[in-house]
Amino acid sequence: MEELKLYQKLTDFALYLFPIVDKFPKFEKFALCTQIKNCVIDLIRLCIRANKSHSKRPMLYDLDVKLEELKFLLRFAHARKYLSHNSFRHSAERLIEIGKVLGGWIKSVG
Repeated sequence: MEELKLYQKLTDFALYLFPIVDKFPKFEKFALCTQIKNCVIDLIRLCIRANKSHSKRPMLYDLDVKLEELKFLLRFAHARKYLSHNSFRHSAERLIEIGKVLGGWIKSVG
């Protein structure tokens, strides 16, 4: 059931983050903004693929790497002051939860 929980948490995170990212400066719309959105969408895609796959472990590790990429992008956006401290903190808390669910799924596939 970890896969359904992870999918829901990722979807909720996308719904939370996209309106915030849409407020980034105009000159970042096609760079950092797009990279963050694509990273979140890639996480959801990987979650779906892992759920449908017979060999889940490699895709779950890909998911874990992509999650680290997203963490970097959000830290960078926060450092550039495009992401408020509260939004960054809330995003980080959500990503920690997502990481725990992902870790549980990885452990469950042995």
